[in-house]
Amino acid sequence: MKPTLILCIALGSLLTVVLARRNGPRSTASSKNKARSSETIPIRAEKDESHSILPGCTFSGEFYPLEKTWHPILEPFGEMVCVVCVCNPVTTDDGNVVGDVGCYNIKDQCEEPDCDEPISSPDQCCKYCPGNGGPTRVAEPSPSDGRVGDPRKPEDQGSTMTIDDNGDEMYTSLLTQRLLASKSPGVARISFTLLDDKLFFTITYSRIRNPTSIVFTDILNTTLHRHEIESAQGKICGVWADLRGEHLQKLRTSQMFVTIVTKQRNSGEVKGRIVFHRAFASESFSTLLTTPRKKSPVNPLLGNGGIVSMSVSNDDSNVVLVALLDGLVESNTDRHGDINVTLYLRKKSEILFSTTSTIYNGSRELITVLERLPKSVRKWFSRGQLNFRMEISGQRGVLTGFITPFATCNTLHAVLSGSEALERPKVLSATGSAIITIASNGVVGYKVLLSGLRARRVVAITLEAETRNPNRRRIIADIFDGYEDNDDGTGVAIGEYTKPKPKEIQMLFQGRVFVNVATDQYMISELRGRITQLPYNAVLNRETELPIQLSGDAFDPPVATAAAGHAWMAFDQSCRLHYEIAVRGLDNEASHAFAQMGYYESGEAQLSRSLNPFLGDLTSGVIQDLDENFIEKMQEGLAYVQISTKSHMNGEIRGQVIFPTACEQNPVVPGTDPDACFFEGLYRPSGSKWRAEYDRTGCTTCVCEKGAVICDPILCPSVDCDDAITLPGECCPSCPVVQDPQEVECYSQGDGRYHRVGSKWHPFVAVFNGYVPCAICVCEPGGITNCTRVICPPVNCDNPVRLRPDDCCFTCPAEPEQPVQEPDTILQADEVEKGCTFNGDFFMHGRQWHPYVNPFGRMPCITCSCNDGKASCVSITCSEELTCAKKIRRKGECCEICAEDLEEVETESEEEPVAIAPSISSSTRLKPKS
Repeated sequence: MKPTLILCIALGSLLTVVLARRNGPRSTASSKNKARSSETIPIRAEKDESHSILPGCTFSGEFYPLEKTWHPILEPFGEMVCVVCVCNPVTTDDGNVVGDVGCYNIKDQCEEPDCDEPISSPDQCCKYCPGNGGPTRVAEPSPSDGRVGDPRKPEDQGSTMTIDDNGDEMYTSLLTQRLLASKSPGVARISFTLLDDKLFFTITYSRIRNPTSIVFTDILNTTLHRHEIESAQGKICGVWADLRGEHLQKLRTSQMFVTIVTKQRNSGEVKGRIVFHRAFASESFSTLLTTPRKKSPVNPLLGNGGIVSMSVSNDDSNVVLVALLDGLVESNTDRHGDINVTLYLRKKSEILFSTTSTIYNGSRELITVLERLPKSVRKWFSRGQLNFRMEISGQRGVLTGFITPFATCNTLHAVLSGSEALERPKVLSATGSAIITIASNGVVGYKVLLSGLRARRVVAITLEAETRNPNRRRIIADIFDGYEDNDDGTGVAIGEYTKPKPKEIQMLFQGRVFVNVATDQYMISELRGRITQLPYNAVLNRETELPIQLSGDAFDPPVATAAAGHAWMAFDQSCRLHYEIAVRGLDNEASHAFAQMGYYESGEAQLSRSLNPFLGDLTSGVIQDLDENFIEKMQEGLAYVQISTKSHMNGEIRGQVIFPTACEQNPVVPGTDPDACFFEGLYRPSGSKWRAEYDRTGCTTCVCEKGAVICDPILCPSVDCDDAITLPGECCPSCPVVQDPQEVECYSQGDGRYHRVGSKWHPFVAVFNGYVPCAICVCEPGGITNCTRVICPPVNCDNPVRLRPDDCCFTCPAEPEQPVQEPDTILQADEVEKGCTFNGDFFMHGRQWHPYVNPFGRMPCITCSCNDGKASCVSITCSEELTCAKKIRRKGECCEICAEDLEEVETESEEEPVAIAPSISSSTRLKPKS
């Protein structure tokens, strides 16, 4: 029987069994006016309450938070794209909120295509017409209307504050010794923000000494990432860059843990699960709860601590409170129901406010609203002197901590431009920068730097709250005191706003506060900018270093523009230049802007480097190979950074770059850096790139990746002309183009090479082990690099294939000749039973092969074999022990060889030259010298 027929019968039988009505039939009208019913598939979650302190659902071994939707996977058929499961929040009879899995068949919601021959896709549920880009998206079922918090009084929830969703994914983790049984009194809290593939985190802790590292693990305790701590003074900042897909999946399904390692406990002192909670997206105040020092822990085996997240209402009178607890409610050994806890807000020993709330049976989470807070509480709420105390009535369980503004490693900043000025935009080429800090005692610090004002005099600098009317003003604080005006049109204001209201601090965190500057020519507003957050950067010291200001006033003559910007730049220990640029109000929108660096030579501006493209109003990156001449120009104050747009191709805003001290790259000391590489007689730091000396043409790029050297010859793209030429200094042929000698070339950070305008190349990406053949980059006028995927021609066959593993496009397989079947070539029944199916291929009994793993290709160091219907794979062991000093391993080969043997092969190739086109398959993989 054919496999396709077997699959159809199996799926038909499955749907016949599992498609049953659960909540009654639902009817929808199709384009053919046929009534259909949308059935609920009765799939239940496994009972597993140990996954998280938050309610959720466990399905097929995976944990899903409340309101999460997904397509279930049915083995061996794979993902069921026409079925959607959702984790519904459900309130039980005893008032507890739990997760309940509901799975729905969405096939009946597909719209009927209006073409004669609709097509289908294996990863889509609905058929669609060719050329429409895909089927109409089916609306997935929404979770049932359940509220997390006090489920017995849903009408009281959410009435005082709306949780804002800024698009970022916010996670948190409460760390105690419970998961490690380390008997540590320490408690820690980690706040996470996921942006693209980077996980930024801020750590606050108490009663933990000498933390050395942060370790991320999965549910099997496998180490996923390790972050070393260089210095810790009550707050630790870090970022985990380049998260892979499996890491993101573990993070989003609460299957990732984090551990703090200390000098005293190298196996871990405290540990916690990373969980998602919507309330933390609007957090403005927080408390780290610990047991009182005078009292011993209630139960040292459970861990004792908690975190409290708080947000205030618009009138400051109510506070939404979310608490995650560990060791408090578990200490009640007779617990068979709800627990009442009393919450106190105290100033020293004086109780200013108290209320009683309920933690429901089975939960370690408390969500409540502190209503009608008196003015005496609001006065101290944002000053770090208000003590929060939680205790179980009539028992020893007590947790306490001070309320402080939310601790974050992000930077609050504002670009002040004329484009956002009140009344109307001001096209005066001035600019401003504001850096805001919020201390644990609630004091708001500010630094405001202004330039390009020329003859205009500053008369006011204010913090102003966002209003519904964009031209209406609501002043929070006057911060003009301490402003020092210089004669060259620049000035700076440094000071503190000491007594902000809780709502004002919350508005600062939420990006709802502006900095406004008025001058004697524009008494209402000349410069204005919104305060927003920049993610943490380990190299750039934004809070102490003032940024480089970018304005139209830096040109001669000045460029009349309402745009402005600022930039931070710094060298790391490897002499790489890190940069971050923020802009506002550019012509043609920021998406059409591009950043460049240059220098002045004999009074003339010379553009030298193109920087990364903007993402919104921000761009950042690293320059790894600045030449000595450019570094000297920066020391002399002759370098600049410039932003250009389509309406200002020669620059709209510009700023001077000055580094008074020389950048001296720190050499790698042998034995001090375990990730360094030793190659061609030199030690090189991890992440560094260079051109291999053994390739005399200079057309091989090497990179050091954590101790391993990867060298790849340049992969040349095909050219579409008959008279292609290879210019001196270039590695690939290209079509002849009339080149303007003043034209800015494109710089590729991947392989560290310059490319002339009109040239094409395959990008170099270290994480993909070299050049990417399925992408093409083109250098466009103005030094702009445009990279796109290779466009594949249409394929007119039912079963297209890739002829080679590294091919980018599918093609039709050649029609095989029909051989005459001899009697001995027909598979007998016992041969089929003893054969093996592996990755979709059939192998007879006794057959051996090297498996193919996408996207890495054939695995030469693994051998698989088929024995009586079972496939098994083992790693190849290199038996010969090499005694030479330098060992290498070629791509496609399993065992190492001596470097001398490779040199002999290269010498023979030089004696008998043969023209061989560079290919990605000729990459060389080399290990560092041990």
